This record gives sequence, structure tokens and C-alpha cells, in this order.
Amino acid sequence: MQNDRWMKLAFVAAVVVAPVLPRSSIAQATASTVSLDGLEIEFDASGAWTRMYSMYRQPVSFPDRVGLRKAYTIAEEKGKAQIIRFMQENVTSERLIEEVNTEVQQATRNQSGGNESMSRTTQREMVESVKEFTRSYSAGTLRGVTVLEQGYDEKAEEVWVKIGLSRRTAGLGQQLQQDLANPRGTGTKGVGGADQTETGPSVKQGAEVKTRKPPH
Repeated sequence: MQNDRWMKLAFVAAVVVAPVLPRSSIAQATASTVSLDGLEIEFDASGAWTRMYSMYRQPVSFPDRVGLRKAYTIAEEKGKAQIIRFMQENVTSERLIEEVNTEVQQATRNQSGGNESMSRTTQREMVESVKEFTRSYSAGTLRGVTVLEQGYDEKAEEVWVKIGLSRRTAGLGQQLQQDLANPRGTGTKGVGGADQTETGPSVKQGAEVKTRKPPH
């Protein structure tokens, strides 16, 4: 009986002392991040992507204001290209076989006294070559891309730019594009896919004025 009592007390103490993790901690524990091809992709617990980051480094020949500004621009565009190339890339391969057949004829005439002689020489040259070309190109549309970080590494003499986008910023970019294409409020899709209709920045209904607020 005494042993059973101590076991019950130990069990209750263990339950009381055990930490209770909040939901956010559980969600973060099940989320994952994948790094590949210069990209970092974050996934939520359901396996859907939430954020995507791309970082690119660009050497700087002259580290003045003009050189740094140019390098920052190149690194930003290269970072965007990394995302596009990862999502879709078209590769073409060509093989070119070239054969060249050249003939050269030379005729020589010699006269000595009353004697005359002629000689003819024919020379043929054949050239064969095989050339193979591999090309790749990517094209796509990115929405909601923003520059997150940028800096200059004096030791390596290169700049680095980190850009990123999330599922929410991509939805906001698409929503803004639709709103600009339909300024009179013919109906647009919100971030969650719901229809949203508006006739301007505010809708007046009697003495009530409702203003559309941006999503939090």
C-alpha cells in the first residue's frame, strides 16, 4: 500500500512538472527548411511552402559607389533568376556535323626551245567537324519579391543580396495586379480566394463609411 501511494505521488509530480509546449512551438518543431541550388524553402506542418529565399554574391572590381550600386543590381537580378531557374528551365541540345570538300587544281606550262610541256596538279582537302551546343533558358513571373538583406564583404571584395518571397506576399502582389486592372471594382480575388467588390477607396452607405483596410 505504501509503495502504491508513493507511485501515485510520483506520477502526479511528473505530470505537474512536465512542461506544456505552446501550439507555436509544436508547429515550429514540425516545420522544415530545405536548402538546394542556392535557395532556402520553408515548409509548414502540412507540407506546403511558406517562404522562399535566394542569396547571390557578386564580385566588385571597383568598390566605389558606382561599382557597389552596379554589383547590388546584378546580384539582385541573379537572385531572382535562381528562383525562376529552379521552378522551370528549358534545355536545348544541338549537334552540327560539318563536312568540307575542297579541290584545288594547278596547271603549269613550260616552253624550252621547240619543246613544250604541261603539267597539272590536283589537290583535294577534306575537313570534317562535329560541334555540339547545349543551351538553357528560363522565363517566368515572380510576385511579391522583396530585398531582405544586402551587404559588402571587404575581405572577399564582393556584395551579397538576399531576396525572398512568401505565399502571402505573392498573393498580395497578385491581388494588387488585379485591383489595378479593375479599378472600378468589377470584382477581384483576395488573398484567401474570396470575391471582393469595391467601387473605390471607400463605400458610403447612408451615414456609414466603410474603408477597406489592408490585411494584417
